[in-house]
Amino acid sequence: MRTDGPVVVALDGTPQSLETLDWGVAEAVRRRARVMIVRAVDDPWPVTAWSWYPIVDDFDVDAEATEYLAGLRARVEERHPGLHVEVKVLHGQVVPSLRELSGGAQLLVVGARRRLGRARTGTIGAHVAAHARCPVAVVRTDPDHPVQPDAAVVVGVDGSSVSLAAAHVAAREAWMRGRPLTVVHARPTIPDPFGRGNVPPLETDDADDPTHKAAVVVAESLVEEHDGLTVDVALVDDDPADALCGLARGAALLVVGSRGLGAFRGMLMGSVSSAVVREASCPVLVVHDS
Repeated sequence: MRTDGPVVVALDGTPQSLETLDWGVAEAVRRRARVMIVRAVDDPWPVTAWSWYPIVDDFDVDAEATEYLAGLRARVEERHPGLHVEVKVLHGQVVPSLRELSGGAQLLVVGARRRLGRARTGTIGAHVAAHARCPVAVVRTDPDHPVQPDAAVVVGVDGSSVSLAAAHVAAREAWMRGRPLTVVHARPTIPDPFGRGNVPPLETDDADDPTHKAAVVVAESLVEEHDGLTVDVALVDDDPADALCGLARGAALLVVGSRGLGAFRGMLMGSVSSAVVREASCPVLVVHDS
């Protein structure tokens, strides 16, 4: 994971954009990195030329986006005088444009709409997280569970190489924030072949349980590498995505690897990380294979 590139913050002009911007800027300040604020606009010609809608000549999408970004740049520079801020209008579809830009970034920050009732969020964040060439933060907050000063950074591990890489990234994020770290290992329940629900796996309070011991080893190694970091271990028997979203409710950050042990080779995102990006109520950081 590179540390010399900018923190790229992608905005879409929705009411949540300022929240996404503030989160990304705070992350750049922590990393002592420069900020690049971007907005992607599609070329309107292919749409209007092949539709029944007339072309409106007096509306310049590019100029509107440029003015929008200039205003945000002034806002950030006023609040952070020493921060290097760039702005850029991207032309083309959102996901391919951000993927190309992410190759030189150390972090890509995107927003996600707040959940309304049981409705899931949109898929743009999940697609960007799957295709980007750097870690991706999908920013979302939950007004019902605000982040507390002692809220932990939560990371999910399953023994895969990318989940272990995510654990190291999460430890660094927790250490930079001065927050504790919670290492979560969730063992899926076993479907009952007789249709009576799910059967839990073996009890996990046994000190010799292999998954318990493995999670403890990971936690101990993170403590050794980050002086002063407090690390807790949570071993649960539940669907991994449900467990992570539940334990991370009100967390400062939830970190996951892009693919775990259950993902097929060649998949960009596993089912757990995809579900977490869509359903978690806190910011999610997706870490890819190095």
